[in-house]
Amino acid sequence: MRTMSGWSGRILRVDLTRQEYSTVPTAPYESFIGGRGINVKILYDEVSPNVAPFAPENRLLFGPGVLTGTPVPTASRTTVTALCPGGTIGISGMGGALGAEIRHAGYDNIIVQGRADRPVYLYLHDDAVEFRDAAGVWGKDTTQAPQLIKAEVGDPDVKIAVIGLAGENKVSFAAIRTGALSCAGRFGLGAVMGTKNLKAIAVRGKQGIEIAKLPQFLDLARAERERLSEYSAKKGPLGRPASDINLSATRSGVLAFGNWEDADWESLDAGHFVRGSEEFYSQHYRTRAGCFGCPISRYQVCHNPDTGMGVAKCAALPSFTFRVWNRDYGVLVSAAHLCNSYGMDVISSSAVISFLMELYHRGIITEKDTDGLPMRRGDEAAIIGTIHKVARQEGFGRLFRDGVLGAARAIGRDAEECAMSVKGLEMSLREFRGRKGTALAQAVATKMGGGEFPLPEATWSIGTTSKKAVNPTTYDGKALMVWEQANLYKVPDMLGICKSPWSTDQSLEIPAKLFSLATGTDAGEEELLVAARRVQVLERAFDITRGIRRRDDTMPKRMFETAVPGGPLKGERLDKARFDKMLSEYYDISGWDENGVPRKQTFEKYGLLTEWEVFKQRLQPV
Repeated sequence: MRTMSGWSGRILRVDLTRQEYSTVPTAPYESFIGGRGINVKILYDEVSPNVAPFAPENRLLFGPGVLTGTPVPTASRTTVTALCPGGTIGISGMGGALGAEIRHAGYDNIIVQGRADRPVYLYLHDDAVEFRDAAGVWGKDTTQAPQLIKAEVGDPDVKIAVIGLAGENKVSFAAIRTGALSCAGRFGLGAVMGTKNLKAIAVRGKQGIEIAKLPQFLDLARAERERLSEYSAKKGPLGRPASDINLSATRSGVLAFGNWEDADWESLDAGHFVRGSEEFYSQHYRTRAGCFGCPISRYQVCHNPDTGMGVAKCAALPSFTFRVWNRDYGVLVSAAHLCNSYGMDVISSSAVISFLMELYHRGIITEKDTDGLPMRRGDEAAIIGTIHKVARQEGFGRLFRDGVLGAARAIGRDAEECAMSVKGLEMSLREFRGRKGTALAQAVATKMGGGEFPLPEATWSIGTTSKKAVNPTTYDGKALMVWEQANLYKVPDMLGICKSPWSTDQSLEIPAKLFSLATGTDAGEEELLVAARRVQVLERAFDITRGIRRRDDTMPKRMFETAVPGGPLKGERLDKARFDKMLSEYYDISGWDENGVPRKQTFEKYGLLTEWEVFKQRLQPV
């Protein structure tokens, strides 16, 4: 039964151990809106501190937003949440069409619990849930397996979330892929799915989504579609990604070289470091594509002779160029496609390669440590070979099953100082030393590296005229800015809309109107932000019960001890005392104590007194 318009009113619970399924009502979770919000509430309630990441009791949660699957442009997003292999909350987003199909099948969220005694995949079609033998697709990559599943169920339009070999082998940064365009890459949620012996979830739905005020909703959605059709990313020429990467380093100072290493920007010709994208796309471009309901279609699909059809986008662009000292755009595309096929996060994969290249460059390791493969900076064989080794868990790749930090501890010989991670998760490639607010966001965020860096700082560049841009090198006011941005970014994850086009004007006015028209509620921007703050309290509280404290909300020593070697932020580094002061300010604004623990008054402020009682019982001194 529907609880109200907008929501489907049902959450699907699947028990892999018993091969049973049931539904629970959405109503008790509606103050968390949907998507990421409902996910964290369920995880907080059902996964206690004594549950291990790979235990059957862990939950794997798929949360489309309230607007996902409606005619709202970009309403394609699904948040995937679990206790991640690193022992904290894991939150990662995906686009494509899976979320829309889940909503059209009549569900708001999916809870996966237990562990199958053999590999299976789930086939959801409206009110039916089938547990199917996955023996025929286990061991297949993320392109092959969906094709086989579609043939087996007899429906080419079924939408699928799938893991590859990395997830089956429980690599701590394994991804979950859906379609050709999107992965939930961060936090190793593919490994959680693999340990449950769940190869894929295939969904087909033909139900509608009830909208409270349909005519007004369609009018506003249509107007926004027309507006977003003019979005600049749609008009970019083929090959533009390479020029964008180069500009992000030389004009905005966003990127760093290698493992945040010293580099002579002039001899490297940083302004033209990445080359060959125009030539690559002129030979291999096939079409533009986008996620469900997206009028932008910003992604340039190409056919790589070595790795097949796919897209190199977003984090893959700097990760497989600047980070691994690679100039060749074709190598970038091959590496990105390969990670997608194996179901492996591009950020962490490139961090592994960068880490090994630094160790090799400094003489800490030799090719004898890497199965005869010299880890020379920018070397194609080193880049591609490492991806194969890690995903297949062969040879030296086995060192990285638990990520860079785990490998560094096993290697010893000063390798740990080269492990660029926060709370055990490999950092995305940002020049944190020069961008103080971005560094704070990386240190305190629960969705690390998920694009939740402060936009006012991100839009700063040399000669900018934007009144919203903020100088990245200052510390003053950054705590409030990061807190506000963290809450702002949660709202799209709860509604199920893409952050990129909606966040540029820093306003939730239109999303709030669409939410109100869909659900029949009278919710404005402030109501959505209050819900986001409620979500932030539970995300932080969950991590606190897993042992996270102030000592963990920091950056690697290199960010404090070395300076930016070139570009517009040259000479900048983090100051420890000023960073700690900024961190304390953030805690105070968030309603946390001096050790980063949310106070009782903060729980109470957001209507979470029941959750406080649970938190109080779970809280252990560290």
